[in-house]
Parts: sequence; C-alpha cells; structure tokens
Amino acid sequence: MALPAAALAMQAIKDKPKARITSKVTTVLLTAGLGLGAFFGVRALIGKFKRNNRERLALQEGNPASFATQLKMAFENDNAFGWGTDEEMVYRILEQVPSASLMRKVLRAYKDLYKNNLSADLKSELSTQEYAIALEIINSKT
Repeated sequence: MALPAAALAMQAIKDKPKARITSKVTTVLLTAGLGLGAFFGVRALIGKFKRNNRERLALQEGNPASFATQLKMAFENDNAFGWGTDEEMVYRILEQVPSASLMRKVLRAYKDLYKNNLSADLKSELSTQEYAIALEIINSKT
C-alpha cells in the first residue's frame, strides 16, 4: 500500500507546474540592478573626488581641510613617550578656528575626509570633562 502512495507523490511532484520568469521580469530586474550599480558607482566617484579635493586643500594654511587633518593627527598621536589623543593639541586647533561658519566647514571637511563625524570622534577620544572643554571652545565661536 505504501508503494502506490509513494508513486502517486512522485507523479504529483513531476506534474506540478513550473514557475517561469518572463523576459519582461528579467529585463526589469536587470535594469534595476544596473541602475543601482550606476547610482552607487557615481556616488563612490563623487566621494573620492571630494576626498581628493579636500586632501589637496589640506596643505593650505587656514583651510577647513587643514584644521580637520590636524585634528585627526591629534587623535592619532603615537609618540615615543605615550599613546592616544593629544588633548592640548586638540584644544589649540579648535581655538585657532576663527569663526562659527569656518567651524561648520571644518566639520564638513572632516566628514568628507574621514567619513566620520567630528563630534562623535571628539566624544570617543576625549574624557567627559575634556569633551565639555572642547564643546565650550566650539560653542564660543561667533
């Protein structure tokens, strides 16, 4: 009795209608994939262009990219006598930014160069007290 049931099950599996993807669905899927690929490709190229431009401008004194680069270097301070963030250098660099509008440009340049938020990096690199001092310096800009 089990044999006919197994044979019937096998026959039902063989007779089951197959799902087919039409050429229109295939075309839509390929077009969507190419569109997404083009979008992310162009986005990456624009990001690379912005980063390269910021890096070039970082060599100019007083440029927002220069301040952003100096801050990153202060975070990655690896000298012979210690390691970690050079807090005094961070304060000095923040004090050298003359205005609030230039500070906003520094924040944007930092994000373009390092794909990180400067505020978040300050918070992670500094203690709570040091972070409060840095925020005080930033907020004192007019």
